[in-house]
Amino acid sequence: MHMRARLSFQNINTFAVAAQALSFQGAAVVLHVTPSAVSHQIRNLESLLGYPLFERLDKRVRLTSRGRQLYLEVREPLMQLHQASRNALRGTEDNTLALSVAPVFATRWLLPRLKEFRACHPEINLSVIATTTLVDFRSDPFDAAIRMGGGDWPDTVSKRLFGRRMVAVCHPDLVERNGGTFEVKRIADQRLIHNTSMSGLWEEWLDSAGCVVSGALTGVEVQSSAQVLEAVNAGDAIGLVDLSFIGDDIEQGRLVLACEHVLSGDDGYFLTYPEMMGERTSLQLFGKWIASRVNAG
Repeated sequence: MHMRARLSFQNINTFAVAAQALSFQGAAVVLHVTPSAVSHQIRNLESLLGYPLFERLDKRVRLTSRGRQLYLEVREPLMQLHQASRNALRGTEDNTLALSVAPVFATRWLLPRLKEFRACHPEINLSVIATTTLVDFRSDPFDAAIRMGGGDWPDTVSKRLFGRRMVAVCHPDLVERNGGTFEVKRIADQRLIHNTSMSGLWEEWLDSAGCVVSGALTGVEVQSSAQVLEAVNAGDAIGLVDLSFIGDDIEQGRLVLACEHVLSGDDGYFLTYPEMMGERTSLQLFGKWIASRVNAG
């Protein structure tokens, strides 16, 4: 009687990691094994299947058509299995919270206040990682995140912290050279700092102020609000930042408003997390604390 071969879960999982990375070396790093172990497991899988899954190229690999088909079939079930494993582990770590935070929120708002949270809840092991990319809770190692947007991210609970208030700021010397704050219509002619993570923000700000822009806006591009603030401090350009993050800078004279206009709207900063995380004690305590700090101003 012919015995049907059984595929090893370990081999399938190794294949999926290598297929995602398109690198045996990259898969080895993720799986904490040697590249030769990855290659051996995939060759075992190919031997059982009877066809190649990868084309071995110089220093890299490429999926064959059958390899690509297998990856498409196993990717989602493996993700669900890994998520179930993480969920089970989370249930045993009620005093921990791994938080992904937008960099400017982390450095300008959260970190200066964290000493207070740790004093109130020394039993909570809170880790804060500043990340620019949107968190995927199915695959990323975070329990919750603080992000700016509309709050309508799929498969998550979002609790609004505060709305955005975008203002044009610059170095005090620039306003002094201008003889005072700029009129809105003159802002568009200045050297502007464009935040590529908020595409079209200057156009939105000018439009909300009733200023019609006829040509392209000049200036320099940066990748985050934190970099906008760094560029503003160079002294010869104007940037848009959230008023919630520069109160001390304005008060102490390090920055000034280039113009009085404020862009506000429905977008804002939200504490967001998967629905099943709602019962985690550490998240409940952090959520109550941050809401109280936001309300306190």
